[in-house]
Amino acid sequence: MKNTKIMAILVVLFVAALFVGAASAAGTGTPLNLSETKPVSITKDGNYTLYYQDTLTHSSTNGWIPVEGGTKLYSTVGSLKINDDGNLTINVTGKQTTNGQYTLTVYNEPVSYVLNVTNESQYITAKFDKIGDVYVRTVAWNSPITVQFPDGTFAASMTFSNSSEKKTLTTDSKGYINVPEGAGLLQYSVNVPATAQMLTYLVNVEVGGVSPVDAPVIRTVEGGADVFVFEHILIDENDEYAKLVKYSDGATPSVVNQISSDSEGVFYLTEAVVNGQYGTYNLTIDGTDEAIQISIWYPELSIQAELTNANGGTSGDSIDGQVVNKDTVVSFLINAPKVGPAFYDGNASNSSRAKIVFTTPVAGKTTAFGTANFNSVELKASQTTAGSTAAGDNAAAGTYTAQAEYTKPQAFADYAKKSNTISFTLQSSTLTITAAKDSVVRSNPFTVTISGKSQTVYKVYLENAVEGDINPSLQPNQNGWQTDSNITVGSSVIGADFKTDASGKRTIQYNTAANTEDKTYTVRVDSYLDTDYDKVKVKVEKGAVTITASGDGSYYLGDEIKLTGTNTDSSNVFLFLTGQNLKANGIVLKWLPDKVDAYEATNPVSVKTDNTWEYKWDTSEVALDTGAYTIYATSRLTNGKSSDAIKSDSTYATDGYAVKLSDSEYATVSVNLKQPFLSAVPSGTVIAQGDKLYVRGTAEGKPNNLKLFIFGPNFFEPYTVTVEDDGSYEKKIDIGSSVSSNQYFVVVQHPMYNGYFDAELKGSKEENYMYFQIQNSTTGGSQQASFVVWGANKLQGSQAADALTKMIDDANIDDIYTKLTFTVAAPWIRIVNPGDQAVGSKFTVKGTTNLAVGDQILVEVMSSSFTAVDKTSTSTTSGVSQTTKVVAGDGADNAWSVDVDTTNWKLDQYTIKVNGIEVDVTSTADFNLVEKVVTPTPTATATGAQPTTTATATTTPTQTPGFGAFIALAGLGAVALLVLRRN
Repeated sequence: MKNTKIMAILVVLFVAALFVGAASAAGTGTPLNLSETKPVSITKDGNYTLYYQDTLTHSSTNGWIPVEGGTKLYSTVGSLKINDDGNLTINVTGKQTTNGQYTLTVYNEPVSYVLNVTNESQYITAKFDKIGDVYVRTVAWNSPITVQFPDGTFAASMTFSNSSEKKTLTTDSKGYINVPEGAGLLQYSVNVPATAQMLTYLVNVEVGGVSPVDAPVIRTVEGGADVFVFEHILIDENDEYAKLVKYSDGATPSVVNQISSDSEGVFYLTEAVVNGQYGTYNLTIDGTDEAIQISIWYPELSIQAELTNANGGTSGDSIDGQVVNKDTVVSFLINAPKVGPAFYDGNASNSSRAKIVFTTPVAGKTTAFGTANFNSVELKASQTTAGSTAAGDNAAAGTYTAQAEYTKPQAFADYAKKSNTISFTLQSSTLTITAAKDSVVRSNPFTVTISGKSQTVYKVYLENAVEGDINPSLQPNQNGWQTDSNITVGSSVIGADFKTDASGKRTIQYNTAANTEDKTYTVRVDSYLDTDYDKVKVKVEKGAVTITASGDGSYYLGDEIKLTGTNTDSSNVFLFLTGQNLKANGIVLKWLPDKVDAYEATNPVSVKTDNTWEYKWDTSEVALDTGAYTIYATSRLTNGKSSDAIKSDSTYATDGYAVKLSDSEYATVSVNLKQPFLSAVPSGTVIAQGDKLYVRGTAEGKPNNLKLFIFGPNFFEPYTVTVEDDGSYEKKIDIGSSVSSNQYFVVVQHPMYNGYFDAELKGSKEENYMYFQIQNSTTGGSQQASFVVWGANKLQGSQAADALTKMIDDANIDDIYTKLTFTVAAPWIRIVNPGDQAVGSKFTVKGTTNLAVGDQILVEVMSSSFTAVDKTSTSTTSGVSQTTKVVAGDGADNAWSVDVDTTNWKLDQYTIKVNGIEVDVTSTADFNLVEKVVTPTPTATATGAQPTTTATATTTPTQTPGFGAFIALAGLGAVALLVLRRN
C-alpha cells in the first residue's frame, strides 16, 4: 500500500513537469540532414524528409529530429511548405517548384530534466528515463551521484531547483553532486537549454544543374521583438498579408508610416519603406489590430579603442587621436546597441557578427592587429569587447585607422553603414621625459611626463637638488607613485618611483613655494630594466606684484577704494599702510581702525587662478585723518617696509619670521584721503503754492542716505533722501496749495564717517511730539541739550532751523550739513500783450511766471466773435490751443512762449488765455488782428498775487553762524544756496 502511494505521488509530479507538445512523426521521403554551417542541396525532384541535429538538449546521442509538418521555407522566388505527413515535395520539372535558395527556421524547444530524491530505495534509477517529454531520474537522500544526460554528456555546473521548498542541487564541473540528508520525496528540475533556441538552415533547390538564387534570410520573430532595416521578417508565423503601422504620440494618434507584407506575411524592411520612421509598429491583419507590436531600428554600429588596465579590463581612456607605444595593450570594443542583444541567444550560429578592418601606415588593409584577428567577432550584447592586444615590437610605426563592419546577417554586411573610424599612432617604447613648460614662476606647480614601457616602474628625481635650499617637492599621493620609494633632500621630497599606465606614460607634478630658490632644475628619469635614462630642465623664476587703486588717487573718507593687481610670485597678497604718526614700518590695512604691526598679519588677500587679486577697502570707519598714505602689496609676510626680518607668530611667517621687504616681491600705490562735503541747490528760490520744489546736490563719502528738514511758520517736514552711486541726489517736494506764502528754511544732513545721524530726530507727528537729540555715537557728550521741533514747547520754525545747525556744529559729532531758503508765493502768470497784429503774420505769445521750470501751461488764443451760428453758415472761427513748458528766464522769473501763425484768420479781436495745468492759475489778455498795423504798443497785464519776497543765500565759513545770521540776510535777495564743509 505504501509503495502504491509513492508511485501515485511520482506520477502526479511527473505529469506536472511535462512540457506540452509532442514531436511529429517523421516523413517517408528521402532523408536530408540540415547543416548550420553550409547549405544542403536538392538536385532531383521528389519527396524529402528534413532533419536537424539536436546538439543542445542532450536528449539523445547526436539525435536527428524531423522538421515538423506545416513548416515553411522562404525565398525571393517563392516559398515551400512541408506537408502534414512530414515530407517536402520538390517538382521543378512540373514547374510546381522553383530553383532557388530557401531559408528554414526551426525552434529547438527546451527539455525538462527531473531529479526525484527519496528514501525508498526500490525507486532509485541509474540514469534519466523519458516519461512523455520529461526525463526523470530518482536518487537517494545522503548519497553521492554523478549526473549524466541521455546523450552521455555530464551535467556539468547544472543547478536543479525545487520551487516550492526554494532548494537547489548543483553539480560540479564533472557532473558530481553530493545529495544531502533528508526525508520524504522532493522533486528538483531544470530546463535544457533554459529558453527555446532558434536555428536557421539554408536549402538550395538546383534541379537540372541550375544554380540557385541566394535566398534572403527570413527571420521569424515574436511580438515585442527588435527588428532592423534590411531584414526580411515573419511575425508570429503569420502567413497571410498584413501591415505594420506606426502611430504618432498623443491623445489622438495618427498614422505616421505603414509597411505592407507580401502574400505570405513576409515584411521586406528596406530603407525606403521604413523611411527613417524608427520605433514601435502595430501588426494589423485585414484592418484589425492584432495587439502585437515590434520595434524597427537601424542596425547602428560603432567602434571604440581604449587602454587596457593591469587587470585586463578597459580603462575608459580612448586612444582615438592619441599616440601609443607598440607594447601598449589596447582593447577594441564594438557597439551594436540593438543588434547585439536581438540576435544573441546563446547559440553562436545565430549571433550577429562584425569584423574590424585596420588600415596600416602604408594603406594596407587587414583584420589582424598584434596577436589577434578581428575577422569575425560575435556580438553578444550592446557592447562587445572584441579583444585586447598590443601591436608588438614588429609592428610598423605610424598612424593606423580602425573601422568595424557587419559580416552577419548578410543583409547588414551588404547594406548597413560601416562604423565610425578611429585613428591612433604607434611609436617605439623609448624612455623619454618632457616638461609641460620650460619655466615656471615660483609658488606655481610644474609637471613632467615620462614615456616608456607600459605598466613599468621608473625612478624620477631632481638631479641638482641642494641641501639647505628650498627645492621643488613632489605633489603627494599622485597616481603611479610607488610607496616606500621617496628621495628626500632637506624637507623636500625631490624624487620617487613611478609606474607608467597602460599607455606607457605617467605625468608627475612638482610644487614650488614662495621661497623656492629661483634657478634651473634638472629632472631625471632612470630605467631599472637597463641603463636608459633621460633628462629635462625647468627654470623656476621669481614672480612680480602689482597694485593699482581705482579712481584718480584722491578719495573722500567714507568712499570705497577698489585695490587690484597681479601676483605671479605667490598665492597671497599682504597689504599694509604707512603714513604720518603710524607705526614706523606700517600697519595691517585690513585691520583698521585697529593699528596692528604689518608683521602680525594673518589675513592676506587670496590670488585668483589667473594671478589677479582684488580688495575693496571701505574707508568709512578706518579712524584715519585726512592726508596722504602709501599702501604696500607684498607677496610674502614682511616686517612692513623694514630692511630687517623679525620673529612673527603669524601662520604665514617663513620659518617663524616675517622677512625683510627686499626678500619679497612688492609694489606700492599712494592715496590721498579728503574730508567729505555736501552741497544742495534748489530748483527755484520762489515756489508757487501747489507747485513742486526739487533739491539737488552732491554728497561725497558714500552715505547710504541723507536727511532733509523744512522749517517754516507752524510748519515742519522731515524727509529721507537716497544718494546715488556717483554721490548725486535729488529730492522732489510737493508744496501744497494750502502752504502759506512765506519764507521757509531747509537743512540737509550728512551722517559722515560713522554712518549714523548723530543729531537724530525723535518722535512723530502722530504722537504730536518731535524733538532733536544728539546720539553721542561717535565721541563724548554734547554741550547742547535737545530741543523740540513739533508739539508742546517747540521752538519757532526759524529758531528750530538755527538750533539744528548749531547742534550739528557740535565738535563731538561728525555730521555735516548744508542749508538753503526758499519763498512760497501765490501762483501767477504774466502775459506780454503782443498789441495789434496784421492778419497773416506770425508772432510769439509769451510771458513770465513763478511756476516751476518744467511745469506745463495751456495757451489758448480765441476769437472774441465765437458765437453759435446756423449750421448752413460758412463762417469759421480762428484761433489756436497749445501746451508749452515753463523754462528758466533771464532773471528771477521763469518764462513761457508759444508761436502763432494767423494765416487764414479773420479780422477780429482775440483773447489770450493762459492756464496752469499742474497749478490752478489763469491769466488773460486781448489784442486785435487788423488789416495793417499802424503802431504796435505792447503792454503787460497780470493776474494773481504779485511776489513780495525773494530768496537769499549766504556763504558759509568753516564755523557757520547758523540760521540766525542767515535769517537776517534773507531780505537781501542773494542766491539761496549754502554749502558747508567742516574742517
